[in-house]
Amino acid sequence: MPNSVLWAVDLFGRVYTLSTAGQYWELCKDSQLEFKRVSATTQCCWGIACDNQVYVYVCASDVPIRRREEAYENQRWNPVGGFCEKLLLSDRWAWSDVSGL
Repeated sequence: MPNSVLWAVDLFGRVYTLSTAGQYWELCKDSQLEFKRVSATTQCCWGIACDNQVYVYVCASDVPIRRREEAYENQRWNPVGGFCEKLLLSDRWAWSDVSGL
């Protein structure tokens, strides 16, 4: 079975990993950041921190990153309920490039 890692976030925003080769949860090294959510694939892991910034961790590999892509998510912010799932008819599309189209 190939070595894989399970990522998790606790109530305090600390990120832990559990390897298939290991038996215990390990705290990630960067203890300065607190995360809300973490998602991962075999090549990388990304998460939204408590400062609402997106952070990406790319696993060490012999294959270099060849191309950088940027996508923008257009969401409406409601001060009472946070981000809304539905946009107004006058809003931009949910996903766009730097031009907003």
